[in-house]
Amino acid sequence: MRIAVTGANGFVGSNLANYFHALGWETAAIVRSGADTGQIDPGVQVVPVDYFSPTELASALASSEIVIHNAGKTRTRSYAEMLAANVVVTRKVLAAFNHNPGCRRFIYVSSQAASRPTQELRAVTEEETSAPVDWYGRSKALSERIIRAECAKEWTIVRPASVYGPGERDFLQLFKSIKSGVNFSLGSQDQHLSLIHISELCEFLGLCCTRENARNQLFFASDGVAYSQSRFTALVEELLGKKALTLKIPKPLAKLAGYAGDLAETITGRTGLVNSQKIKELLGPNWVCSSEKARDFLGWEPVPSLEGKLRQTLDWYIQQGWL
Repeated sequence: MRIAVTGANGFVGSNLANYFHALGWETAAIVRSGADTGQIDPGVQVVPVDYFSPTELASALASSEIVIHNAGKTRTRSYAEMLAANVVVTRKVLAAFNHNPGCRRFIYVSSQAASRPTQELRAVTEEETSAPVDWYGRSKALSERIIRAECAKEWTIVRPASVYGPGERDFLQLFKSIKSGVNFSLGSQDQHLSLIHISELCEFLGLCCTRENARNQLFFASDGVAYSQSRFTALVEELLGKKALTLKIPKPLAKLAGYAGDLAETITGRTGLVNSQKIKELLGPNWVCSSEKARDFLGWEPVPSLEGKLRQTLDWYIQQGWL
């Protein structure tokens, strides 16, 4: 089996490329020219491309049966930049896939952000109408619609819940904050969210590559548990041996911090960790998705172990000098 993974230099992409290589699949790690490939196994074939070059994309996908399209951006300074990174590039990779006679299945790594948050503690299903709250979610939902309309062969769309594990940088900020003795909580509600460890996500996408029932289907990917923010924070505190002071940030102040982040990005020309778009996502009441369809169609049987997987993540952060 030959598989191509776009965006293979990032956290999710590098883990996917390494995972399929370890399974013995012939794997092409497709990256932007000049990208840092330090997290990719040396045995994996690295293929630098210009995503806006049809010729280079056609060559990169040559002889690949399965294409996992993971490339994109989660934060940008404008909606136009987000659309270019996540929608335009998706359409170009899909066009190269459609025109390659050897390609069989197109798997798109979307996001739970393409779905919707919920006020009540209820798991959203794949059948519900999308209502994304930020640029990122909108761009992912639009890409999903393009794939459904324009893919000439088999397709599978996967919406991962929040992904954590060794190498992930967003949750790293929470570890750093708690280690410093302070934890920031937005709003008054104890937010609940779905999670998936990077190793679980790799296994999930492996099922999407091999199961016939994955053809032309949309799936949420999670470990099947709804975690409260307070529980997650308490577990991180326990692992760090540190009790942090929780500062509850009212919604208006959180939004103001997001606008301040926008201003800082305008001044510096760099995308920061906090801006108004990120705050919109963080202020979603609950981000909980259902794993039932994946269980029924794919035989997905995750074994949740948040404490063990967070401990592994913490150990990696420490070993790498990140924490």
